[in-house]
Amino acid sequence: MKSRLATALLAGAASFVLLSACSTPAETEAVMTASIEAPVLQAEAPTGQLPEGVRPTAYRLDLVTDPSASTFTGHEEIDLALEKPHARIWLHALGPVVSSVKAVLPDGMEIAATFTGDEAADGVSRIDFAAPLPAGPATLVIEYEAPYNLNLAGLYKVEQADRPYLVTQMEPIDARRMFPSFDEPRFKTPYTLTVTAPEGMEVAANGADAGSEDLGNGMVRHSFATTRPIQSYLVALMVGPYDKVVADPIPATAVRAEPVPLRGFAAAGKGEKLADALDITDEMVEWQEAYFDYPYPYGKLDLIAAADFAYGAMENAGAIVYREAALLIDDRTSLARQRAIFNTHAHELGHQWFGNLVTPAWWNDIWLNEAFATWISSKTMNGIDPDGEWDLAPVMSSLTAMPTDSLASTRQIRNPIRTNGDINDAFDSITYRKGGSVLNMFETYLGEDAFRDGMRLHMRRFEDGVATAEDFMQSLADGSGQPDVVSSFTSFIAQPGIPFLDVQVSCSGETGELAIAQSRYAPLGSTIDTEAQTWEIPFAARVHDASGDHIVRQMLSGKSSTIALDSCPDWVMPNAGGAGYWRFVTDADNAAALRENYASLKPAEQMMLTDSINAGFSAGKVSATDMVAGLEAATTGSAAAVSTSIDMIGTLKASLDKGGKAELADWVEANYGPVGEYLFDRPATALTTSERLLAPKLWNLLLNEGNRADDRAVFTAQAKAYLGIGQDADPTALPAEDLGAAVAIGVEDEGQAFYDGALAYVVASQNQTERATILSALAGNGSEAIVMDLFKRALGDEISGNELYTIYRASLANSDVRPAIWPMMKTNFASIVAKIPSIRKPQTASVTGYFCTAEDVADAKAFFESQADLIPGYERSLMQGVERGELCSAEKASTADEIKAIFADN
Repeated sequence: MKSRLATALLAGAASFVLLSACSTPAETEAVMTASIEAPVLQAEAPTGQLPEGVRPTAYRLDLVTDPSASTFTGHEEIDLALEKPHARIWLHALGPVVSSVKAVLPDGMEIAATFTGDEAADGVSRIDFAAPLPAGPATLVIEYEAPYNLNLAGLYKVEQADRPYLVTQMEPIDARRMFPSFDEPRFKTPYTLTVTAPEGMEVAANGADAGSEDLGNGMVRHSFATTRPIQSYLVALMVGPYDKVVADPIPATAVRAEPVPLRGFAAAGKGEKLADALDITDEMVEWQEAYFDYPYPYGKLDLIAAADFAYGAMENAGAIVYREAALLIDDRTSLARQRAIFNTHAHELGHQWFGNLVTPAWWNDIWLNEAFATWISSKTMNGIDPDGEWDLAPVMSSLTAMPTDSLASTRQIRNPIRTNGDINDAFDSITYRKGGSVLNMFETYLGEDAFRDGMRLHMRRFEDGVATAEDFMQSLADGSGQPDVVSSFTSFIAQPGIPFLDVQVSCSGETGELAIAQSRYAPLGSTIDTEAQTWEIPFAARVHDASGDHIVRQMLSGKSSTIALDSCPDWVMPNAGGAGYWRFVTDADNAAALRENYASLKPAEQMMLTDSINAGFSAGKVSATDMVAGLEAATTGSAAAVSTSIDMIGTLKASLDKGGKAELADWVEANYGPVGEYLFDRPATALTTSERLLAPKLWNLLLNEGNRADDRAVFTAQAKAYLGIGQDADPTALPAEDLGAAVAIGVEDEGQAFYDGALAYVVASQNQTERATILSALAGNGSEAIVMDLFKRALGDEISGNELYTIYRASLANSDVRPAIWPMMKTNFASIVAKIPSIRKPQTASVTGYFCTAEDVADAKAFFESQADLIPGYERSLMQGVERGELCSAEKASTADEIKAIFADN
């Protein structure tokens, strides 16, 4: 075979002869200088994005796997496009041990190369070539061996019921664990996988099955169709003794000529629990296809319930992977869990368009993927289940995001990504919940049809490609015909925090006026500069006057604004429909009128009003008396509003002594007891969805904060019957919705004997949802001895890494045992980190927020800083945990006396 170096020298000499024969000396020198380009050789390893100039155009992977082994082998070919000659290429590989690498040019010439791994954090690696690669196409050929990951990242291995399973989780940057790659979202290429596995194993990947070959040695070679262009974090593979369920194909539609093959996979013995998710998939896909006016992009669809999984689910193109609790349904699945499963499923399907078909160019725009999927999941469910009250989900997203967004250490939605730790930080409530709420707000502002037209335009403009937030906003502006949306949208994604509106209602004769001042919301003790920011707010208020209700709208762009009203209103709700991402306070007369007319508001408005009252109290803008009056008003409202109000009662209790807690119990019974009687005395079929969801939460409140000693005893007996403590287990003894609350009360009231029986039940159970529920309740409510024993057991083999993380958090949230369990956690921290999923390691520092004194917060902060090497990327989790702890201390110091006075008076 010809030497590439010799060929290059001959070509150079020939060029020189030709130039000399037909050019002047000056011309020859100029052309030579321009035509002989030094090859690129970046000496220093990149610490952020990979260098420009080298782009993968296709991957071909041939893997040999065996779930019973500890490693796998790979033969990989990566087609490249080089803008300039390169003597060195940088890429990612974290775990693969490369035994050989070479480059092959289009003419078949081979160039030897050497691989050097771990040149920088997270597997930044280099390939050096014996002779420079010329500009243009080339193919890397790599042989390697890699270990199966044991912390739920990359191609990882888990066991269930003594059977080993393989499955992948690549996002955000773990594809490099399975194969050397250009592991960034901007690089979208087709992938072709071939996977050899033991006979009898189920094997699935992104592409459709393209055939299999029995190799005659107990192994079978499976081939898969080449995918559409996808990014490395979407590559999916599963191998193992999975149950396979072949469902009816998703029928052809007006936008898709061919049916979509549909299958489900679950760990052995659990296949029948896939039925409900498979059955609803066609409705979801068809609704989303109609919304986008674009056919499902990936040919076939597999739903894979992993034997263990660190996230809720992952939207891999054509092969979505789920935690079992996010996909499997049986007769022990609660209504809340069923709804969460369907919502997650709609979320992951929505990603097939937004995120997969159109992908962010870099991680700073991953928020758009997740925000969009969060938003469209509830919209999809509302479309196929219009009686399910899914329209309240965007409001819940706002309320879930706002506690984090109240912090000085919060981040903006579209946040700069400078380190790999920043990438992991991007997967939080700001991305999912706030982002989804902001999309909902602007859909409300633009109108459903205009917003949808912008989405459709975006899909067509960037299909199979990458796009930025600016691209998205331009599509939205162009599709809706409303270009002014861009600056307003930008004001919500490019700065942190919550707009806080002071809305004063006044009248002059028969007309009225709203005077609105905006600032940034800040709780008591915060370091936030409340006057440093403004937003362009698509404000909408519900105004009630003698003629009825009407909506007033205005884009608020300055520190203060006024809105003239045609009449003097009876009351004004400063967040019409609850769609606005802001909090507010209002004048005393309007606040009193809103409480008095609480039942006249829409459920979403009630929820946002209750949150704003509670947030105003936490900011020192609403008195404790008015806050408690707001909670009392909430008990006259919708089930969703009652549920929102319950979350504030823990704050009240934390400020009270024994006598005050007794008064609080009487108050709870007086205000929430009648709501309970209404719910508990009616059959479930007579309740709305929100009422059915409220019932177990309200029951738990009354049992724990009311005067229900006899009911607690009955509940404990039901829990013992369910768990088989002193009797045969009876799965009908307790509704699934009540399991966590019943176990919590049982371990509180009956101690060690109950704990022993409950833990024995967990060890014998293969139901991951049930196991997590029970373990969380034991850790969060057990005594010091119980929690310490549970933690020791969790370090062993009976408890998974996911479950250990659940126990870790729940036990430190248990204020009664925290002083004893915290030193034990510190002593065993290295063992905890070694066992829990990789993605959870930096999040361990967030438990600092459970401490509520300056001394304890400082101790926790110092500890996690000392463990930095074990938990890279922990900085924001720690920063936010510290701030939560400090704010807890500040609010308690500022408001406790006022709360005590109220309940002393009762």
